[in-house]
Amino acid sequence: MGRVDEIALLSAPARRRGGPTADIRVICGPGGIGKTSLIIHAVEQVIARFPDGQLYVDLQGYGPNPLTARHVLGGWLRDLGMDERRIPAGLMERSREFRSIMSGRRAAIILDNANGEEQIRPLLVASGQCVTFISSRDPLGGLAASLRLRLDGLSVTESLDLLSRVLGRERIEEEAEAARQLSDIAGGLPLALRVLSGRLVDGSQPITSFLGRLARQRAENRLLSELTFGDLSVEQSVALSREHLTEPTRRAFDLLGLHPADEWSNWSVAALCGCSLMEAQELTGVLSRAQLVRTRRMRGLQPSRFYLHDLVREFAREQATRQLTRQDRDAAVVRLASAYLAMADLADRAIHPSGVRHQGRTDAPRHPLDAESEQLAITDPFGWFRLESEPLAAVVSRCRDIGAWELCWELSDACSVALENLRLWDVGARCAETGLEAAERLDADRARAAVLRNLGEIDRELGAKDTAVERLEQSVDLFKSLDDPFGVIDAGSNLGLVQMRWGDPQAAQERLREALDTARGIADARGVSWTLEILGECAALRGDTDTGVRCLREATALFEAAGEQRGQAFALSNEALLALDAAGWTPGPCVGPGSGRTRDALEAEEAARVRALLDRADGVFRELGDVRNSALVAVARIRERIVAGRDREARALSRTAKPMEGFELDWRLRGLLVHCDAVLDHRRGARMSAVRGCERALVLVQPFGDRLSTAGIRLHLGVLAQDGRRPAEAAGHYRAARELYRSLRREDGLRVCAQRLAQVEP
Repeated sequence: MGRVDEIALLSAPARRRGGPTADIRVICGPGGIGKTSLIIHAVEQVIARFPDGQLYVDLQGYGPNPLTARHVLGGWLRDLGMDERRIPAGLMERSREFRSIMSGRRAAIILDNANGEEQIRPLLVASGQCVTFISSRDPLGGLAASLRLRLDGLSVTESLDLLSRVLGRERIEEEAEAARQLSDIAGGLPLALRVLSGRLVDGSQPITSFLGRLARQRAENRLLSELTFGDLSVEQSVALSREHLTEPTRRAFDLLGLHPADEWSNWSVAALCGCSLMEAQELTGVLSRAQLVRTRRMRGLQPSRFYLHDLVREFAREQATRQLTRQDRDAAVVRLASAYLAMADLADRAIHPSGVRHQGRTDAPRHPLDAESEQLAITDPFGWFRLESEPLAAVVSRCRDIGAWELCWELSDACSVALENLRLWDVGARCAETGLEAAERLDADRARAAVLRNLGEIDRELGAKDTAVERLEQSVDLFKSLDDPFGVIDAGSNLGLVQMRWGDPQAAQERLREALDTARGIADARGVSWTLEILGECAALRGDTDTGVRCLREATALFEAAGEQRGQAFALSNEALLALDAAGWTPGPCVGPGSGRTRDALEAEEAARVRALLDRADGVFRELGDVRNSALVAVARIRERIVAGRDREARALSRTAKPMEGFELDWRLRGLLVHCDAVLDHRRGARMSAVRGCERALVLVQPFGDRLSTAGIRLHLGVLAQDGRRPAEAAGHYRAARELYRSLRREDGLRVCAQRLAQVEP
């Protein structure tokens, strides 16, 4: 049976305070979830508690002819021994007689399949000795229940156990993977499991073959036709709930079958159904009470999310196909996609308010939004994109299916910046690849240029240097042919960033200077500020502290003037990192026992300023929900403590930082954190632990084009090998670090490597 916890709750003695009160226990859940079986099983567990027996009625609340309370009471009064000639005609009189007879008795009353409080109120008894068990698809919130239990689907283990009891445990064990897939199709719905096992009970076909049949039927939107056995039908069970809805609510339910996302918020329901947000909230409320829509509560003040059980979703999709024309179905998807585009635009502008990345993303429709929905995107843009990332990819894909090509590429472009910064590479790549297909279908160079730039950014962050260069060069050329200087600046800066990481920093600086001149020439505030920020990073990479600080400070001022908080935080954090590099972190981290600088020496120079920069940057990143760059600040704070010789504080900060979400989004940052730990291990004399940390850090950092960090880790590994009296191994690491420093034109790094090599080479 399973449901151990639920049975224990349902069969537990009532906890009463004061005098006798009605003990009413409500079990709600969708059709086929096993409410009736649960009640009967729970009552059987404690049957001795009810010496006066049981009263059971199937109220048929969701059937075509639901029983009335008057009809039920007439039958019960006869069963309880009342002469039929004395049974009152009126409902209220029958109810009084029933309650009088039950007074003082100890009985279980089971009201199965109820549809609303009105149907059952006359059947409730006030006796404290009776327990009334009610099953309903509605939570019956109007009843003062002593227990209200919402029944969800069975677990995988419970589902497999149910299948085993029908098909035999040996058969389930022989086809274990197929049985698990079968339970997945049922989605924990006992009715579906009973139907599926019933179809297989004669043993005429393997479970694997049956799964193939189900897959073919699902592809043709006919899966539910397979979920029927005898008088059991999943489709009929869901249909009973749907039939009790009003026409507008039925239409909304059918349209939800078209929603491509696995879960959604009310603002998208409003767009899909073409109604107001308030009307959408009312619709989902009705559908939730009917157990057709499920609710996922969100943390804090975030609105709830909603979803459909997989089989209910199949039913809704089939109904939409039957009840709505193709034109109406496509129009609903277009409304939905245009609402997502409007929301993505708002969230994107909240992240980058200083200007456009390129021209021409305005042809696709934007669905009008209410003020409450707009605030969801504006107030927490990264949070919105994080929550809606998979729905966005699903909507982009659905636009492809119906040929809404303008929506397809514009939506993929609108979410590209956020998905990149959230490190949601898989989602971003899916959206961008579909956007590129849309650009080809439209034969639109403007769309091609934008999407190629987006794909180039993804390739850059994933370490696919050659593909990134190819796509970004194509993007620059297309933007030039379109006479779109905004696009040229943005794509060109990203190309410079690739060259900075993997190519020649001097050549990268020249390309970035060209982009900066273009941006200044057209007064593109966004282009100027972001190009300066990248130029600052480029100067830092080359060890040019003065130029780096000058560029980053100018970028900070421009970002502040434009209200671009995130850009300002980027520039501030990079200025702090530049100061730490100058104070001794690179080209060789402060390694080896006793190598830390004194606290007073660092504070006298830079420590207070570095901390102030990091505090300002971290405050912005946290406010925006940018967890990835909060992790970057955390690494910088640890480095500052290490450079200052405050190892105990550094180790404490490292322990605090490790659970941060940002490190799961960016493996390069995880590598930098691991290397900080390795430096601390080395300084306390744990050489082998430091070696393992450096090796792990190298694996994490190296693929992402961070040559300066890679060189520092290589240099550190050389020091560790030298300390371990392994000169040949040390020399190999020093040479590898030397080549990286040479590619970066870092004279300080080259000097350190030369000094170290002289110590280990004959």
